[in-house]
Amino acid sequence: MQPTAGMPFTGIATFARAPYVTDLAQLAADFAVYGLPFDAAVGFRPGQRLAPRSIRDLSTRFAMPWGPENPGCWSIEEERWYLQGARLADLGDADPLYTDLEHFDRSVADLVGSILDRGAIPVGLGGDHSVSFPAIKAFAGRGELEILQLDAHLDFTDRIAGHPRSNSSPFRRAAELDFVGGITVLGARGLRTNPEAHQAAKMRGNRIVTQRAIREEGLARALAVLPQGKRLYLSIDIDVLDPAIAPGTSSPEWEGMNLTELRAIVKAACAQNEVIGLD
Repeated sequence: MQPTAGMPFTGIATFARAPYVTDLAQLAADFAVYGLPFDAAVGFRPGQRLAPRSIRDLSTRFAMPWGPENPGCWSIEEERWYLQGARLADLGDADPLYTDLEHFDRSVADLVGSILDRGAIPVGLGGDHSVSFPAIKAFAGRGELEILQLDAHLDFTDRIAGHPRSNSSPFRRAAELDFVGGITVLGARGLRTNPEAHQAAKMRGNRIVTQRAIREEGLARALAVLPQGKRLYLSIDIDVLDPAIAPGTSSPEWEGMNLTELRAIVKAACAQNEVIGLD
């Protein structure tokens, strides 16, 4: 007997029940989701390698017929449709090959590069934050981009125990790429900030708004520094949210962002810029 069609708990859990595409030459989509099952570069609690599968499982509740006939989702709050006619594909996961970071970097860069070659927007799921660097690096030769980083931490540390590639360093490495322009960080907080990383980020000209400033001065404080009219790569670290909302994060910091603030920032960033990739 076949399972009841359309039930979220039946069938194969691709992201939002999007078509699973294994031949990248056949990719025809507006958005291409890919998993980043990697947590070998994290400094505290692991588990991020399991995130792509968990996100896919939960996303099946938002399944829809992706393609030109896709009716989209109706928002009762805004009385408008979202994602009407959008084409979405799930490409599976980048290959982690156990803890080989260099192999994983190549796998991510090759996959994201292939997505871009097919004209889709890459959307990465899961992984510790080190995965953002190879994803951004794949944009080399495709014009300048800006980065919007929603994060409890700057992730701008130069080296951890002598290693230049860690969960704490992706945007220090990204800043060294000649096509990366401004970096904006919203939601930073906590007592464990590396002062050298903080100073280096400020000296480079990165815009940093702490979560305390957002709470004390209002959401307008964050919205005022958002890039405008840029080709934008958006990176959302789950620890930007308060750990009461997202307790499973590797490096929780109290007094984090709430979902209303996060949604407003992402919505404004998308409205003001051309989002070309996100994780």
